[in-house]
Amino acid sequence: MKPNKRSISGAMLMLVITPVIIGLLACMPVPIGDPERSRIDPDISGVWVLMEGDNDASFYAFEPYDKRTWLLTSLPIEQGVAADLSGYELDSYTDLAGLIENESVGADGVTATKIGMYKAWRTKLGGEWFMTWEPKGLIGEDSFEPEIWFVFRIEKVDENTINLYLVNGESKAFNEVQKTRRAYERVLKNNLENEDVITDDPIPMIRVRPEHRAFFEKLASEVISVDQ
Repeated sequence: MKPNKRSISGAMLMLVITPVIIGLLACMPVPIGDPERSRIDPDISGVWVLMEGDNDASFYAFEPYDKRTWLLTSLPIEQGVAADLSGYELDSYTDLAGLIENESVGADGVTATKIGMYKAWRTKLGGEWFMTWEPKGLIGEDSFEPEIWFVFRIEKVDENTINLYLVNGESKAFNEVQKTRRAYERVLKNNLENEDVITDDPIPMIRVRPEHRAFFEKLASEVISVDQ
């Protein structure tokens, strides 16, 4: 798929405003880090999956937009109207592999009707890497800037696993802080070990195996159209 051939048609109408795994916990009123001074990590580029509990899973595709940021697309897995996927418990990549290898994409199998889009970038604070997800497509009357951002501390476990640690935007540590990027960054740097600010419960993001990429591409075509 060539970048200049790609367009999103109607996807914004189905935009997933917040990632399922995050809810409101990780909402931040300011972004962390400056995307103009960031650099992408090529090891993160690609397609990943998050097991979100309650038999839910979503694909996350990190596509380099430039040398600094990614275009991040999220795609929750859904059950087709003519399908019964109750036999799958999506608690591990092994479970997901079974689903991919045994089910088709479409109404009689796995489908997708929602898409989330974000601008993503990294920044380093206090020796730790953080990642900010900026929701895109939420166009206000006067600005393209969103009202909320999602922030994680990230830890590369190995080439196929990255742990996400939620930054709690509702933590009391932020209560008296001026709502600026610099002020929030200072709080994070001073609270790297504070579990009320940065959870110590990792959310594994697992790289999609090469042999399963075709499944993701078919699923993406359910909600993303391509001009020929």
